[in-house]
Amino acid sequence: MSKDATTGERADSEGELAPLAVHLAALAAGRGGSVLVEGEPGIGKTTLLARTAREAARLGCRVLRASADGPAKTVPLGPLLAALDGADRPQRTAAGEVGTMLLMDRLTARFARLASDGPLVLLLDDLHRADEDTLLAWQRLGATAARLPMLLVAAVRRGPERPDLGRLRRGLRDQGAHVLGLTARSPQELERLAEALPGTLTGPPDGSGSLPTDAVETLRLAALLGPEFGAAELAAATGRLPSDLFGTVDAAMAAGVLADAGERLAFRHPAIRQHLYDGLPSSVRAAAHRRLARGLAQRGEPRERVAEQLLAATGDGRTDDWTADWIGRHAEGLVRTRPEVAVELLQRALQRLPADDPRLAPLERDLATAAFRLRRPECTAIVRRLLDRATTPDRRALLTTSLAHGLFWEGRWSEALSALDDAGTPGALSPLWDNRIHALRALTLWSAGRHDEAGPLAERVVCRAQETGDTQAEAYGRHTLALGLLRQRRPEAALAENSRALTVSRRVRAVGQHALENTDVRVAMLVNRAVMLGMLDRPATALEALHEAREMCEEHGIHGHLSGIGMTGAVLNYWTGRWDAALADLDAIAELPMITWLPVLRHGVAALIHGHRDHDEDARSAFEALRGHPDPGGLQRGHASYRIMAGALMAERDGRPHEALTVLLPTLSSEYARDLDQRYQWLPDVVRLALAVGDRSTARAAAAIGSAEAEREPHTGRTAAAQRSRGLVDQDPAPLLAAADSYTRAGRPLQAGQALEDAAAVVASLGDLAGARGHLDRAVAVYRKIGAAWDIRRAEARLRVLGVRPGQRGARGRPDSGWGALTPTELKVARLVAEGRSNPEIAAELYLSRRTVQTHVSHILRKLGVRSRTEVARQAAEHAAR
Repeated sequence: MSKDATTGERADSEGELAPLAVHLAALAAGRGGSVLVEGEPGIGKTTLLARTAREAARLGCRVLRASADGPAKTVPLGPLLAALDGADRPQRTAAGEVGTMLLMDRLTARFARLASDGPLVLLLDDLHRADEDTLLAWQRLGATAARLPMLLVAAVRRGPERPDLGRLRRGLRDQGAHVLGLTARSPQELERLAEALPGTLTGPPDGSGSLPTDAVETLRLAALLGPEFGAAELAAATGRLPSDLFGTVDAAMAAGVLADAGERLAFRHPAIRQHLYDGLPSSVRAAAHRRLARGLAQRGEPRERVAEQLLAATGDGRTDDWTADWIGRHAEGLVRTRPEVAVELLQRALQRLPADDPRLAPLERDLATAAFRLRRPECTAIVRRLLDRATTPDRRALLTTSLAHGLFWEGRWSEALSALDDAGTPGALSPLWDNRIHALRALTLWSAGRHDEAGPLAERVVCRAQETGDTQAEAYGRHTLALGLLRQRRPEAALAENSRALTVSRRVRAVGQHALENTDVRVAMLVNRAVMLGMLDRPATALEALHEAREMCEEHGIHGHLSGIGMTGAVLNYWTGRWDAALADLDAIAELPMITWLPVLRHGVAALIHGHRDHDEDARSAFEALRGHPDPGGLQRGHASYRIMAGALMAERDGRPHEALTVLLPTLSSEYARDLDQRYQWLPDVVRLALAVGDRSTARAAAAIGSAEAEREPHTGRTAAAQRSRGLVDQDPAPLLAAADSYTRAGRPLQAGQALEDAAAVVASLGDLAGARGHLDRAVAVYRKIGAAWDIRRAEARLRVLGVRPGQRGARGRPDSGWGALTPTELKVARLVAEGRSNPEIAAELYLSRRTVQTHVSHILRKLGVRSRTEVARQAAEHAAR
């Protein structure tokens, strides 16, 4: 049956409410979902939403309402923020001054938490007017609603469609949303509505219920505030006391213009508000928005609310002195909480200020900082324009670093280097700026793959910085040196240099963009520290570093690093066998902005986990997704390792061992594998596959490479890989068992199981079938613990040919529901939920992101068949008592 439903009945009839009543009944039973209400303007979509709200409230559901029309739409995520009351709205404390993506994350988590406490209905009117971030958030909420007692109902106008709205519509349908189409009112009904609105609002007072002129003018000002507004805001708009407005409000409610919306007032129909709003000429409307912004500011309303009004003040393009002064005073705060809004307001102000205005330089500084924080492609153009206007060398240097950072983030390293080369003529820059430019140049050279130039330059930067006491440049230089040592396969030395870089960065005293840059590089240092610790088989400490990096991002609003932090956690969890946690990490970063190289890593890890778990459809889907992404270059080329490993696994799963070996063979070339720092991980598989197809020369060559790498860098992973390879070539079980023990101590269960499987095969070939069965059973037990069903199948088939049958059966799947269905990580989360811990507290204790914790909580609620955290606690107590 199609998900579309066009009924042909009026929106205020029982027929239109019936499909929504079905969803409300399902919601009461704990099943959420999403509904998209479509129709022509004035057809009654808002009326249908209002009736849905009343019915949901009657059923005991919590109801939240918002509209994407009015000033709220000028602020990213404004409609969803407006849906939350003061107690539920994310706080803008120092720890909460976050960028849009982080705020989206918190909003999604907040709505999910409300739904976990009881059935939640979220209604959004005028979805077609929503900003792009709100559309993205609504789709994310749609995915969440399918797993929780949360019903989303959005009303959207039919007509020419924005591309992003079309993507949302397709995404909602893919999620299973119900699309409810409303047919148009009759021409007679539309004519009556058109006649009623002007007469009611503009007709002279005649004692028959029409509104007086002063009331109409008050309502026009109210229309500037949006579909809903508070009494204090209306007082600010009119310059009157709230008590002086009681008569006007009562008359408007009696006339059917306004309605009671709890502690706020709302226009009864969007067409009424639109009529009032459009009744003001654009120039008058812009001036009214500016006056309203001033009134809100004088009453001490939040700067974001004032900014909404200033953004809406379009039409004549004016930026008066008060506006420019207000933007100057509040730009720094807006850069932290609403960088997108800050960019727009600052650009408007800068376009109108004369070249000799003293406010110009600080506003340009704030605009550059906002662009640095956003890291969007369009922001590089903004910084380039600022560069064209810069006159002093040091000013140009500051803007150049902002531009280079943006280009760096987009992977446009050659352009970033060109920009740094143009920072100033030799000798024009101060020594401090000259060295800072070189520090960023060294890091960019390294990322671009020009390692021979990067290392010496970074060393010179560190020496100069120590002479001048410039801790910021020294931190950059040491960060680059640590990356160089990591590329040389010297993780211990890299870790030591990384520690020195972090120590130096903590001594930096900076403000504005300098402080943001320093925090940004500190986060990068912590992420790379986690990578180094992972290579040294210290996963617990690595996760601590990622947790610290994540906390810094949340505190300072650096949302661009979150995808990298989540991806690094997923890789660590993959190698340590915490595959449920790894997949939760991958889900959590799916909709975050990603650096160009991250998708290859994300889909590669997903394909490996699903492939080992024998989830064929998911594995193929993830592997197919890799086709759309080229291998990363420069510093990030090593991430192509996961594409290679996934390709070999997929070929072997399909019964094509020759092809699996072919995928891996090019990496035996030292030139090809120069930047593939994970090559040692798959060398034992090269040996195993080569022996399986009768290619002993390749097997010996791969084993020799593994031994050489282990001698050059004797850490646990490389040594164990070399032992496993040599044991297979020599048909000697001793090094294979030693490798299994090493992998076990290092917390790498998949590789431990593979080494035990290899030992079983070697022992069987030597004629000891009983001994082989013991090793096979140990391997199967390890595989079962992490859910590696494919590896169990392969191992049993491999040993069956040698005459060995397992003493234990294959992996037993978890049940679909109940406590037995919970994964080990979900059990930990459930116990902490039962103790009354909040998601942030659980995230801190388990070193997970809050987004990942929310994913686990959603899975727990679904598997236990409950709707709230309280019910989880009750079931936990009952389960413990059994």
